[in-house]
Amino acid sequence: MPLYEFVCQQCEREQELLVRGEETPLCEACGSTRLTKLLSAPAAHSSSSRPESPPAGSCGSGCGCFPG
Repeated sequence: MPLYEFVCQQCEREQELLVRGEETPLCEACGSTRLTKLLSAPAAHSSSSRPESPPAGSCGSGCGCFPG
């Protein structure tokens, strides 16, 4: 089910709402239907179960900034 970010044009509250099909979302704070959908970055999912190791230095390995 799609979860979207909206801002209410009446009370200016930002909120995430679950919107199904052709439903008209309502502001949770004031009940207004005057909501504007915000642009948001899609979530990335990783299938890797092992964590990534951090780079050796703040610029990565080989730059000479690693203090060890």
